[in-house]
Amino acid sequence: MPPSNTHSPADALPVVGIGGSAGSLQPLRSFLANLPADTGAAYVIVTHHPSGERSLLPEILGPQTAMPVQMVAEGEPLLPNRVYVALPDDGWIFYRGQLVRSRKPQEHPVTHLPVAVRRSGPPHSIDAFFRSLAEEAGHRALAIVLSGTGSDGTLGIQVVKSLSGMVMAQDPDTAEFGDMPANAIATGQVDYVLPPADMPATLTGYLRSQVHRQAALSGHQPAIPPGLMSQILSRVRHCTGHDFSGYKASTLTRRLERRMDLRQIPDPQAYLDYLQSHPEEVNLLFQEFLISVTNFFRDPPVWTALGKTLLPAMLQQAARTGQEFRAWVAGCATGEEAFTLAILIRECLIDWEQVPEVRIFATDVDQAAIEAARKGRYPAGIAQDLPESYLRRYFSAENDTYRISREEVRDMVVFAEHNALQDPPFTGMDLVTCRNLLIYLERDRQERLLGVFRYALRSHGLLLLGPSESMDHQSEAFSVVDKEARIYRVAEGSLATRLPVMPGPSRFRRLPYEALTESPAVGSVDSLSHSVERLIALQFAPPAVVVNDRGEVVYVHGRIGKFLEPASGPTRNRLLEMARPGLRAPLSQALQRASGGDADHVSREVQVQTNGDTEPVRLEVQRIRMPTALVGFYLVAFHPVPDAGPASGSVEARDPAINIEGTVSDNGDTEARLKRELEALRQDKQVAVEEMRAANEELQSMNEELQSMNEEHQSMNEEHQSSNEELEAAKEEVESLNQELRSVNAELRNRVDNLTEVNDDLKNLLDSSHLATLFLDEALNIKRFTPAVQVLIAVRPTDIGRPLSELTTRLRYDTLLADAEAVLDTLVPKEVKVQTQSGHWYLLRIQPYRSTRNVIRGVVCTFQDIQVAQGVARGEAFFRAVVDTVREPLLVLDSDLRVVSANDGFYRTFPLTPEAVEGNSLFDLADGQWDNPELRACLLEVLPRQQAFRDFELSVAVGDPEPAHLWLNARRLELEEGTAMILLAMDRQRSAPEP
Repeated sequence: MPPSNTHSPADALPVVGIGGSAGSLQPLRSFLANLPADTGAAYVIVTHHPSGERSLLPEILGPQTAMPVQMVAEGEPLLPNRVYVALPDDGWIFYRGQLVRSRKPQEHPVTHLPVAVRRSGPPHSIDAFFRSLAEEAGHRALAIVLSGTGSDGTLGIQVVKSLSGMVMAQDPDTAEFGDMPANAIATGQVDYVLPPADMPATLTGYLRSQVHRQAALSGHQPAIPPGLMSQILSRVRHCTGHDFSGYKASTLTRRLERRMDLRQIPDPQAYLDYLQSHPEEVNLLFQEFLISVTNFFRDPPVWTALGKTLLPAMLQQAARTGQEFRAWVAGCATGEEAFTLAILIRECLIDWEQVPEVRIFATDVDQAAIEAARKGRYPAGIAQDLPESYLRRYFSAENDTYRISREEVRDMVVFAEHNALQDPPFTGMDLVTCRNLLIYLERDRQERLLGVFRYALRSHGLLLLGPSESMDHQSEAFSVVDKEARIYRVAEGSLATRLPVMPGPSRFRRLPYEALTESPAVGSVDSLSHSVERLIALQFAPPAVVVNDRGEVVYVHGRIGKFLEPASGPTRNRLLEMARPGLRAPLSQALQRASGGDADHVSREVQVQTNGDTEPVRLEVQRIRMPTALVGFYLVAFHPVPDAGPASGSVEARDPAINIEGTVSDNGDTEARLKRELEALRQDKQVAVEEMRAANEELQSMNEELQSMNEEHQSMNEEHQSSNEELEAAKEEVESLNQELRSVNAELRNRVDNLTEVNDDLKNLLDSSHLATLFLDEALNIKRFTPAVQVLIAVRPTDIGRPLSELTTRLRYDTLLADAEAVLDTLVPKEVKVQTQSGHWYLLRIQPYRSTRNVIRGVVCTFQDIQVAQGVARGEAFFRAVVDTVREPLLVLDSDLRVVSANDGFYRTFPLTPEAVEGNSLFDLADGQWDNPELRACLLEVLPRQQAFRDFELSVAVGDPEPAHLWLNARRLELEEGTAMILLAMDRQRSAPEP
């Protein structure tokens, strides 16, 4: 239940908490850009942010909205139509209408057990804020989860939803990082999944619906009229089989109003019409009624009190007696409380030599919650509720979630869908916990449920209730063990009472006549009455009843009080139980004869005791053959027999046993009457004994059958459990194999990408070399070729894989195939000059193709243009001869001003070696003496524009005591493909002017 906020100025203020992480900036912009400025709500943004750094969100988000955007100031009350930005450093929480920092250290949930030190700081700031917002604002709390990694906010939205708040999440398909919204959606607690731009319209409609409903309440109108509430609950009961009529009206009203706000239907009658026309809404309303507020070690002092002495003592008793310790967690929701109990038990059993068997039954009516509990996977935010040692010992981390370790506590717990108010309870329990159900039920249902718990518990068993629940109704059945912790024990001498009747929509017992009235042949009660009256009329209408094959009366005609009398105790309609003395035995015999097929019609005269006297009656039992509607039933008629005594009207005549003086006048008649009564009693006793014997035999048979069924059921459970364990082990193996396959696939994908990149590089290298190259495999089939080969050999891209022998060449060379085979056989490279048909000469080199593993995979044929090669060689030789002929120092530089070569004159002038010159930057030569700013400017700025400069004076030490003065001349030569070369000449002495 949400706490009372009468002290808070923000009672009527809706507060929208917005949580986000990586990739949430753009969704925030989009959300605020489409949000009206007058919604009446306050907006608090909590995002993951580097610790200690200033946030620029107010400046970034301010232009997106007309509302003020500001950083949170501690202690400042929240105002409507404002946007607040809270950094997560100190863990902001909502408290009494204000945002305050939570610096309180986290306490250990079970203080008597040794644990490691908890992590410092708020690791899940969004969870912490959402929780505090829900507890303070209740149904006025609204939570929105935007883009981000991890699962922060997942636990918080569950608290918001459980306290009647509203939850939105960004559509993961629109999020840059979809983990946070996807994890929130997976809980089933998100009301709307929308893109950020569509959220404001839905949010505004939801807030408007709340305002309209509050206005109706201010006009003294009931929130939801009782009649409408009854119809809505009837609709839910009809569709789901669950009856919520025993829940408190305030709880149902609050949750029903939330569904109305979500659908933006302020009128209850309109919502009922919507329910009837939209069956899917009934299931959503059913889920809304299911209250689920739970977390690990909820209310830590309670678990401390339970685990300190009480639980160890019960476990020790179970270990000594060899019994199984059995516990029942009613209303377990998603399993946190059940696993908390299992962890507590496991901690108690540490270092025990003799360990009892433990079985925990965890039940809930919510099938989705049970399925989630069976998985045992929870968001990373549970680290705030558990000590770090427990996380290491009992959980395994998986993709920003924690999963219960199977070998430690998972095997203790058995989850089952079960309705504690309707289904038969578990029995033989040592401990029952119900901490999330009684407070939502009306008083009569609370009493019934507590009676169920007493029936389920063993003597001296413990009952653990929630902090808001008490034991006022069952004070005689339970005694208080710890009032603060709400722990009770079965009272000494208290006996398990009869199991309380739990009426439910699927468990109402049919009345006996329903088997008849619902028969297709009968159709209705009116047709039954017509058929029976018609039959009675044919039999002169004596007092009679119609019974079915089980001896139950389904119809009564006439005054039958002289023959039948209701038995004491609960109301029943068994014919033999209502028969008066003297009638029971013959009636039983006649029914047996008629039902056994011996006779369709049985008639005999019997003596019935009425009002201390006997009266002769002709009993008639007839199997009904007509009409068709009554086939299978029996007519039992009672025909009065006239008395055979004197006809006088005196008292003596009417009663021969008494004369005027009041003495016995006819001893023979009295004795005969007594004998008849005694015989009737004897027959009744005999019938009762036979019925009891038959009943005992039937009960014994049923007991044996039930025992056999239990054994079979137990065997099936063991088989199922074994099968489940095998399936779970197989599943884990498959998951492990899948993980290995994913890793292998990732590695292979990386290798394929690398190979593709290398292949692209190789192709570009071969294409850019303009060298004719042909690759052949071991069978001398075409594997690959460069475009330049097509000038020499008639090959096309579609010829990949064709034999070389099938292709024609433009060469005056007929032994290409034979030479390639020879190289492949001998692995000796071959080099030969070949001529084209046009007279052009090429140098052909045939070499073996070796793989990286030194395996021969074919041959490589390269064709080099001899004339081009000779021309290049001649050009390089000519250029080198010119450079070396110049007597003055001369450097050849590339475009990056690195020395390509230097002539002999340079080495004669400067005491440097080729290793210290060639390949190095000009400005690094001679310890940086060439690094002159003006020279750098000339080479890098003037030379590219003017292509040359002359007579640049520079002083450089050349080994003499005094530095030499040099005059530099430079010229830039533009080469092909955008490259350049610079010639830098040096003159140490100016030449004298010519005469």
